[in-house]
Amino acid sequence: MSDLFKGELLRFRLWAIAAFLINLGVLGFLSRMVDLAQQPSFVYQVFGAVYAAAGALLGLYQMGSYRKPNQWLNLLHRPMHRLRIAGALTSASALLLLLAVALPIAIVALYQQGLTARVVDHRHWLIPLAAWLIALSCYLAGACAMVGNRRYSFAAFLLPNLFLYAQASGVAMLGVQLVVIGFLALLLGIAFKPDPAAPARNPGAVLAVALPVQLGAYFLAWMLGFGVELLWTVTGTHPLNMPKPPAGGTIEADRAEGKDMLLLGIAGSRDPDAALWREQIALSDVYTRYPLRTLPHQGDMTNPQPMEWVDGDRNTNWVYSHDRSRFIGYGLLDKRARGELGIGATQAAFPAPTLAFGAIYLYNAHAVYQFDSEQQRVFERIRLPQGEVMASPPEPAGDNLLMLSNRAAYFYPGREAMNGLDLLTPLMRVPMPGTVGNLSRMDVVELLDGYLVSYTYTWGVWGGELQHPYQQVLRVDGQGHARTVARRTLSIDLPSTYTNRNFWLSPVLRAVCLDAQDLFASPDPLRAKPEPMPTPILWLAGACCLLSLLGAVWLSGKQAHSPRGRLGWILLCGVVGLPALVSLWLLYPRREVLLATAAPTTPAGTHAASGA
Repeated sequence: MSDLFKGELLRFRLWAIAAFLINLGVLGFLSRMVDLAQQPSFVYQVFGAVYAAAGALLGLYQMGSYRKPNQWLNLLHRPMHRLRIAGALTSASALLLLLAVALPIAIVALYQQGLTARVVDHRHWLIPLAAWLIALSCYLAGACAMVGNRRYSFAAFLLPNLFLYAQASGVAMLGVQLVVIGFLALLLGIAFKPDPAAPARNPGAVLAVALPVQLGAYFLAWMLGFGVELLWTVTGTHPLNMPKPPAGGTIEADRAEGKDMLLLGIAGSRDPDAALWREQIALSDVYTRYPLRTLPHQGDMTNPQPMEWVDGDRNTNWVYSHDRSRFIGYGLLDKRARGELGIGATQAAFPAPTLAFGAIYLYNAHAVYQFDSEQQRVFERIRLPQGEVMASPPEPAGDNLLMLSNRAAYFYPGREAMNGLDLLTPLMRVPMPGTVGNLSRMDVVELLDGYLVSYTYTWGVWGGELQHPYQQVLRVDGQGHARTVARRTLSIDLPSTYTNRNFWLSPVLRAVCLDAQDLFASPDPLRAKPEPMPTPILWLAGACCLLSLLGAVWLSGKQAHSPRGRLGWILLCGVVGLPALVSLWLLYPRREVLLATAAPTTPAGTHAASGA
């Protein structure tokens, strides 16, 4: 085993050294220009995609070279267990990827911590490990694709895609990566045998192999829906491409200007003041707010946006440190440290990771702060009640400021906000009529006495998470008392069978995907739970499961199964749905093919000899 391990290291050593130097050179060049630790998530995703491609290419090439029949037999016919052989190959590749991917990142982090004033937290030291795990997972996916049966083995590449949708952060995200790596290693261990094309016989191994195949079929069928959208676009019938969207629908609500949205909301109102409101809307400014979709979490390896801001009066760049829960400053010109910045005179720690907005304002999940350049102090201006988190930082709405939490809208006195540095008391609190995770926009117009507030709930319609979009308009008087003056149901502009195809294709796999997305993740108050499916979609899902069950009865009869194995596949197809039927077709060839392959070849001259 050790000789095979050393042989693989020697085989790929030049490629690994070249990749190490290129990676280090690119990272070193970029670190001289920007702070790599403070880039938005998109930058990290680009680097992650490069490392994933490198790992996948290594797995495809390494196992592809051994997969040739003669070399495969020579590899496995050794005085070692097949899993030890696989362990030697994969361990060598893991070490090579550690050298090429993780080590350059760690060297750049050491440079930034030791030779610059930039902030390097403990969370940043997880990035080399995360990058290595991404490359390793795609290496295993490539290895599985080459070793396994070519009819379905490339479905293993679907598993690392979980990293794009997982809600976990920090160390929990490493846990998600390790789970994917463990599952891919299991698949490779199952396929790494003298006849990789032979189906697995152990029930647990069968389920392990079938899961990514079913997910691949599920994902492919879901992706085919975009082909339907392309057809609608070409024929000019897609609601998104119409010059004027359908009236009363979600697309119209998302595209409308603030004034138009308020007018649409009160069009059917019977309130005696509706006519006066229409006149005031036409003459006044309408303020539109869009809620946040995510907030930074303590220990996040990436940033939703750079967690830094500039004090132009002192030429100082302030960067938030997760370790110290304060901002760390360094000069823009001399690049020297300028100390720390906390809350108030005591420089207290911030309660959560804090971002900048505007010129002098900061916010986190719990409060809003203002920086005073003359005093070089941060003052707390707004504090949310216990149990509420920030959904949109305060911005002007007429003479006052408007801020959203996950439960309500708050109005604060604009004059006090501009002329003081004290903690503000809200003028009014307007409870939110729905879940902030489904709120797509909020439109506000200031009246002579109070506000007219429109909440539009359309977020999640396209993914089947929201089934009943609507708009609700509230009249808020000067004392903060709110009453509903209009509510209208919005139509979904695309067919329900299209927007909910991720459910009726397979309710079980949809639940698996949602659970995997939330693996090791803490609850997010800015996200909404999916709403129950309409009854017709439930019937359609049941019909697809029944069709899958009947198809499995017919298809399994033409394949080689034990009675218990055939019954298990029939039940699995009936529970999971059409993707399970596709996996049954891919995993097991038809019996006629097996008989034709196994039939002995008649030696030349046999018939002549018998005739003689």
